[in-house]
Parts: sequence; C-alpha cells; structure tokens
Amino acid sequence: MMRCTGRKVLILALLAICCISSSICLANDDSMDDDFLAEILAEEARHEEEAAQMEAEAREYEAMKARQYSGNGGNANNMGGGKPKMGGAGRTMPKGAGGRNFSKMEEELKKKEAEKASLQAAKEEEEQEQEAERIRLKREAAFEAELKKMNEEQKKKAQQQKKKDAKIVNRILKASKSGKHYAVLGIRNFELQIGPYYVFNFKIGPLVLFRVKTKAIKRIYRNLARTVHPDKNRDGRAEEAFHAIEQSAAILTDEKQRQDYDKKIIASRRRRNKYAVDSVMRVSHTVWSQTATTFKMTKKVLGPFSTPILVVGALIMP
Repeated sequence: MMRCTGRKVLILALLAICCISSSICLANDDSMDDDFLAEILAEEARHEEEAAQMEAEAREYEAMKARQYSGNGGNANNMGGGKPKMGGAGRTMPKGAGGRNFSKMEEELKKKEAEKASLQAAKEEEEQEQEAERIRLKREAAFEAELKKMNEEQKKKAQQQKKKDAKIVNRILKASKSGKHYAVLGIRNFELQIGPYYVFNFKIGPLVLFRVKTKAIKRIYRNLARTVHPDKNRDGRAEEAFHAIEQSAAILTDEKQRQDYDKKIIASRRRRNKYAVDSVMRVSHTVWSQTATTFKMTKKVLGPFSTPILVVGALIMP
C-alpha cells in the first residue's frame, strides 16, 4: 500500500512539473510574439517616416523648380522632373537617401542653369559681333560711295580724317574689351586710397586722394561723344565705340557702380603688386643662393689661395 502511494505521488509530481514547464513555454512564446509584433510596428513606423521625409523633399524640389522657371515662362515638368513616386521600392530606400538624391538633383539643376546661361551669353555676344560687323560694312560702303562723289583734294582730306577717327575708335574699343572704363573715356586714374586703419578700436580712413569728380567725368564724356558720334565719326565701328563710352560713363557717373568698380581695381592692383614683390624676392633668393654656392665651390677648389685671388679679381674688375 505504501509502495502504491509513493508511485502515485511521483506520478503527480511529474505531471505537475510538466504542467509548469508547458505554462512557462507558452508564456515565453507569447512574449516572443509580442516582441516580434513590436519590431514589425517599429519598422512600419520608420518606413512611414522616411516616406514622409521624401515627400517633403520632393515638394521642396518642385517648389524650387517652379520659382526658377516661373520668370522665363517655363514649366518645371519640362526639365524631366516631376514628383518622385513614393510607393513600392521607394519605401525600401535607406534612411538619408532622399536627402542625397535631392542634393544631387539640385546640383545638376544648377549646373544645367550655369551651362544654359553661359551658352546664352556666348550666343548674345556672337549676335552683337555679327550686328556690329554688319553695321561696319554698311558704313564703309557708304563712305566709299561718298568718296566717289569727291574730287582728289576732298578725298585726301576725308581719308586723313577717317584715319584719325579710326585711331580714336580703336583705342576706345580696346579699352572697352579689357573692361577699363576710365581708359575708355581717356581719363588717367591716379586715385589713391590710404587706409582704413584701426587704432584702439577707432577706424581712421579710408582717405581717398586724386579722385576724379563726377562733373569732370560728365564733361569728358560729352566732349568725347561729339567726336565719336556716328554722324560725325567716319570710322565703320564708330557706333560700337559710341555705345562703349555710353556704358563706361553710366558706370562712372553712378556712385554705387563706381565704388564697386574702384574696389575691383584696388583689389587687382594689390594682387599685381603682391605678385611683383613675390617675384622679386624669389629671384633675389635664387641669385643669393647661386652666389653663395659659387663662392663655396671656388673657396674649396682654390684652397688657401681663394681669398687673395678673389680680392685681386674684385680689384681688377672694371
């Protein structure tokens, strides 16, 4: 009887252990399911966040293209743009890929705009040159027609005057091509700027000396305009030169544009002076190094007789 009771107790204990272990396993399975579900939800939330970010970047890109092309009557969709699609594989893009794509598109757009502006400027310049050449040929033909109506003395005077006019026009166009507005009007710019200097947090200057007054520039422009005007100047490019002096006078008589132009001139002079000083110092250092090397080699070769020979050589040199 005692043996049967012990077996029953053992069986009941084993059953209890099995029930407890099964309940623990079920609890672990439930917790694993909960963790897996939480990971899925977090991944979905992350995908939704990335999709929203890419949507915002796409809208910003569209707005930027619309602002850039609205002035020219263009359409942002004509540039191969369009709103990027956010569905499908777009949701599997890594985080930050949208920002990189947007930056790349923006750089490409800026590059295309710069190329387009450069081509447009080159085209306009070519058209201006063609128009100037057409006007020159027309004026030359008109001058030749006038010469046929003159006698020999009148022809000689007209041709001499044309040479003088051509000399003035060539000087103006050469200076205009170099962007030298003072030289276009024949003004010698000796303007000198001193400072600014800072002493104990006080600004002194800049002090400007030898500045050409605006009244003088206007007077010089009026006198030159009478000489270069196409109705008086017989050179074929007189009209082109007249436009050049108009442009230079407009810049130099406007205070803001003149200040900006003077700043560019000052910066250019400083760069040129710095380059000249650096070149002189570099050449001086090279000459000194070569002289020292020659002196050392001479002393080494001549030995104890080097000093007397060098002294005698320096005395007999003319």
